[in-house]
Amino acid sequence: MKKNDPTMNRKEFLKLSSGIIAGLAIPGAFGDSADARETEARKGAALDDSYLEKGLTGMARAEGWFDAHWGAGILAGYYLCTENRLNERTIAGIKKQLDAVIHLRAAQFAPLPKESADEASIAEVPKALLPAIQGGLRAHGHAVIFASLSTKALRDAPTMAQPALIDALCGLSRQIGRKKTEKPKGKTGAKPYADVQTMIEATFDSLVRFKGLLGRPSIRRPNFTHMTTHTEALMSLEEMGYPDLARAGHAGHRVHISAPVPAIAPATAVSADRATLEAVMSTSYWNDRQNQDRWNRRRNTTDNRNGDWIAAGHLFKVLYSYHRLIGRIKDIEKVKLCSKILLERYVNPEVQGG
Repeated sequence: MKKNDPTMNRKEFLKLSSGIIAGLAIPGAFGDSADARETEARKGAALDDSYLEKGLTGMARAEGWFDAHWGAGILAGYYLCTENRLNERTIAGIKKQLDAVIHLRAAQFAPLPKESADEASIAEVPKALLPAIQGGLRAHGHAVIFASLSTKALRDAPTMAQPALIDALCGLSRQIGRKKTEKPKGKTGAKPYADVQTMIEATFDSLVRFKGLLGRPSIRRPNFTHMTTHTEALMSLEEMGYPDLARAGHAGHRVHISAPVPAIAPATAVSADRATLEAVMSTSYWNDRQNQDRWNRRRNTTDNRNGDWIAAGHLFKVLYSYHRLIGRIKDIEKVKLCSKILLERYVNPEVQGG
């Protein structure tokens, strides 16, 4: 059966493309199971459930919705490590940076006063989301990003479903719901996608439009990071049993991924194209001292233009989301191209936006 045969099933596709997937350094991203040796290699390296508790606490203690990035990043880093077949050294490198974030903002991750948990109250978090997502785009999709991650984490750590924490998480959506709304244009812009797969493919098609920006760091990018995390969050909402809520967010998603491609002047300088998913998921990337120094210092426009913007959860969230999304894309070359477009900022501090 040929690769472009629309009747090819998931297992056949995996078998055909396994060599290419291995080249992306994430052989588990497409859902095939780990063999015994790979499973053994991860023993002792996986993150424990305390990171779920820390992440939820960090979100609940946020002073304003933007500060919830730190806690959400811890949750995403936990799932990045536990849901993918990463080698022990890479997991250790990711864990080291998660621990650095928790240490850096210790007050935000300090345990909340204990209350009785009510697992049924978890549903209040997605319920509070609707006013923040209907009718268009607000705050780059952060309401659905935060609500999706925290709902997933609460289901995995139901003892954290305590009244004060639930109210604080709902409060993030209430804050974002008061933000200015970017409305969709025309009837198509307001129309829901046919299904979640159509939405995911629309995101990748949108990213491909920006391939001309690769290697041109002087051109500011649209917000590729949050386009990706926004897409995954809506997908996750549907998977968790909230399809109507996810569909209510489609209009805002269409607005998000429709950002125009910036003009490219003929004389724009071009640098080496070195952003690959394989590079970012390598042990050397996470253990690079220059990277660690940048991530743990405040952002400034002189010598640390990305800085703790990356450590504030963006790197963890985009990698977690992207690993989940690429399992739904059969075109491996498109995945490789989109990886470069999406991750260029994370390997080149001169690139702004994205």
